Amino acid sequence: MGLLLSSCVSVQLPNGKTTSAKDVQYKEPEEPFDSIKAVNADKTWQSKKTGNTISYLSDCGGSDPSLQSIEADSLSALNNMKIVSTENLIYNGREARQSISTGDIDGVPVQLALMIFKKNGCNYTLSYGGIQKQFKSELKFYETFKAEFKAP
Repeated sequence: MGLLLSSCVSVQLPNGKTTSAKDVQYKEPEEPFDSIKAVNADKTWQSKKTGNTISYLSDCGGSDPSLQSIEADSLSALNNMKIVSTENLIYNGREARQSISTGDIDGVPVQLALMIFKKNGCNYTLSYGGIQKQFKSELKFYETFKAEFKAP
């Protein structure tokens, strides 16, 4: 389930050749999160306890979609998707869009938090997701990750 969630927020935009951001700074999430390989994210961590995932994706040098468009692409894998909350704010010194959504994947209720912003020619998506009933139990790890994440 965690790998499905990380793939749903790491959509490759149809924009030709892009690269990942260099010199991104972050503090890796603490236990119970371990780093895992995910082809559709720059870096992903999965909880050994719940299967929840934290990840980030950067997309540099490609198209310049709106924050809302990136959000819609990131949520497209959720069936019966409902945005629970959304807000525009300043994050990493840039305009950002933060949201929490619910839906299901293969009939399993899931919840997903996104932080989307652009900085110096790159689009960034930070995400946290998991089974809906276990979402809040590890949300604090994502909040810490967001607080420590610095885009160049």
